[in-house]
Amino acid sequence: MSTHVAVTQSVLAWALQRADRSYEETVKKFPKLGDWMSGDALPSLRELEKFASFTHVSLGALIMPEPPDEALPIADMRTRGSKVIERPSGNLLDTIDRYQQFQDWYHDYAREQGAQKLPFLGSVSTQDNPHMVAHRVRELLLLDQITATTPEQWRRDIVKALEEVGVLVMMSGIVGNNTHRPLSTDEFRGFCLYDVLAPLIFVNLAGESYGAQNFTLVHEFAHLLAGHSALSGGDHLLGGTSEEAWCNRVAALALLPDDALVAFDAAQSVQDYRVAARRFGVSAEVALHRLYGARRIDEERYGALLEEVRADYGSEKRHTGGGNYYNTLTTRLGRPLATAIVTSTLEGRMGFTEGFRMIGSHKREVFDELARRLQVV
Repeated sequence: MSTHVAVTQSVLAWALQRADRSYEETVKKFPKLGDWMSGDALPSLRELEKFASFTHVSLGALIMPEPPDEALPIADMRTRGSKVIERPSGNLLDTIDRYQQFQDWYHDYAREQGAQKLPFLGSVSTQDNPHMVAHRVRELLLLDQITATTPEQWRRDIVKALEEVGVLVMMSGIVGNNTHRPLSTDEFRGFCLYDVLAPLIFVNLAGESYGAQNFTLVHEFAHLLAGHSALSGGDHLLGGTSEEAWCNRVAALALLPDDALVAFDAAQSVQDYRVAARRFGVSAEVALHRLYGARRIDEERYGALLEEVRADYGSEKRHTGGGNYYNTLTTRLGRPLATAIVTSTLEGRMGFTEGFRMIGSHKREVFDELARRLQVV
């Protein structure tokens, strides 16, 4: 006889909400769901295990009398105008947890390698002038030396610059390696995790333009300079909390310093502004906001151009996923972490099973090819 397990309606409803699964969708896979929720029937242990897998929650959580209180582990800086931010999704919570684990591992690795606290972390205050901090960002990341002319090239060079100063940079549009669990930029654009040895920036790639990704990278770096972890999202222009608005300002000034604004003087059409903005790796929206703030365009023209840009939002080139498997894998892990995992495994400080788990593949040929591409072997 199969074992049946008592579950509560509130826990089942929580699991559906956390996984962003509708009742109508779920009942097709679990026809007895209505009876479980009403208490007229109990699921078997096997049925509950399948339900746990379907909703990406643990079996232990499903047998609790009340849903767990899953608070965000980092400061929530998101904003959506006047809308209330809803309970975080399971995809967001699981993504933060995944990268916290990566950070913890890398912190220990860096300490074993004799790493010292990175001096720029916590070196500024949100009370500091954004112009001054933006100048500091440009100095640290050597942005004046970047010769990129497209947002995609800018992303490559900004990521490289961040990694060279000691920041872990990881980017993905899905949870882990699960293509059935896409992230949403409606929920968040990115986050940073402060750590004195292993500061980490994560960028949500889901449908984001390269210009938006570049802005998020520098925005999160500003949070780290201020000594904070943060979850970011919403409007790049409106800001939100005072710290979020400050980081937006720093990012805009760092990517488009005052002496770059002359490049927009001849622009007439939205396309002209878009082409000029691409040279600096930013969106036309951010460029217009900078020009308006610097009083190089008046309010009427700013409003008209911004409306036109937003109406044609889809023309910004977006990350669509796909591409070379190993490039994608390295982007998700970040080159420093991937290199550390491979090195530790090959040197025998970590077992191959754990190394395979961390890179997200159980295949030795994948591990070996990754090692070759990272020039570890």
